[in-house]
Amino acid sequence: MEIRFLGGAREVGRSAVEVSYKNTKLLLDYGVMLNDHPHFPQSVEPRKLNGILLTHSHLDHSGMAPLLYISHGPKLYATSMTRHTTAMLVQDFIKLSGYYLPFEKAEMEAMLRGWREVNYREPFMIRDIEIEFIDAGHIPGSAQILLKGDKTVIYTGDFTTVRSRMLEGADTNIGDVDGVIIESTYALEDHKPRPELEKQFVNSCREVVENGGRVLVPAFSVGRAQEILCILVSHGFKHPIWLDGMARKALEHYLADRRFIDGYEVLERASRKVRLVNGRRGRNAALSEPGVIITPAGMLKGGPALHYAPEIVSDERSAVFLVSFQIPGTPGETLLNQKILVADGVRREAVCRVEQFRFSGHAGMSELHNYLRQVETAAKIFTIHGEEKSCEALSRWASSELSMDAVAPKTGDQYTV
Repeated sequence: MEIRFLGGAREVGRSAVEVSYKNTKLLLDYGVMLNDHPHFPQSVEPRKLNGILLTHSHLDHSGMAPLLYISHGPKLYATSMTRHTTAMLVQDFIKLSGYYLPFEKAEMEAMLRGWREVNYREPFMIRDIEIEFIDAGHIPGSAQILLKGDKTVIYTGDFTTVRSRMLEGADTNIGDVDGVIIESTYALEDHKPRPELEKQFVNSCREVVENGGRVLVPAFSVGRAQEILCILVSHGFKHPIWLDGMARKALEHYLADRRFIDGYEVLERASRKVRLVNGRRGRNAALSEPGVIITPAGMLKGGPALHYAPEIVSDERSAVFLVSFQIPGTPGETLLNQKILVADGVRREAVCRVEQFRFSGHAGMSELHNYLRQVETAAKIFTIHGEEKSCEALSRWASSELSMDAVAPKTGDQYTV
């Protein structure tokens, strides 16, 4: 089985892995790197592909897939939830970044027409390779991908074994494998225990709101925004909670298909508690009283969050609580570390409270180590989807501690398992 890394090697973004066996060639993810303008993975010839397999809908894994449907595209395989949320995110991506993109809405629609629904733990064949999707616990509908030819390889995509309010965590029963392509995002750090982090976040929200302030929570529209909503409701937060932007549409998808939501009851209860924002009038209403406003974008690079942020940062009673990693150079990172909001070309000094709560849908260092401990020591390990030092650290650990043949590949590298 031949494996070629087209992107996502020693970097976070533009994940893309090509796998070949006998007369079958598959593409695992085809994402984009979102900086000031999009960066793309290495090119691939669509006519030579027998299938594209998507682990989940986040744009760093799905954002370039429409490019493969300009003239001819293979079937695309993923869960139904990934289909719905990918369509939502890619359509918004085209709207916001179309000037930089080598595809348009027509290619996205062609991609969706070629979709084939996959269910967890239901193996299927694409020519010479047997494929099985396994719950990854990252966001609803996310999957690890198990490939079986003469050898067996698991591609984790983004995953976590930690239980959240909506998801149980990844299914780690992967059996005997000969190769592991594993994310390394947090290979150098462990996450704070989830119960402790949740309590700290909710108590901080209460402090601000009960002092007459408003809390702006910039959050990724798919997964993180709904998780924050569930956390607040699970902890008995009694004050107003508002939900804006694409996070509302993602909530609708989650409520419509409970197969992908382990904590469906709390999500349904949260959906009755939340106030959905509609238009400018709704946004002004959300700003008119103490409460929590959950809205994209998670790093303040755009979206409805920029409607609220200028007023919030100018109010010393209010707060901006960042609930995800902030990529260096993004407006969220600048606000966190310099107390400066950059929005619409204007720099504003923040007098409000600015804090970060590192909720994550990625495995931390201990979870990554435990995942690899269950793998046969003869397996070949490929560490990807992390900064260079993170990929190298996980590779070194697997080599020294588990005596595995481990490598942190570079983009363009090709290996045989």
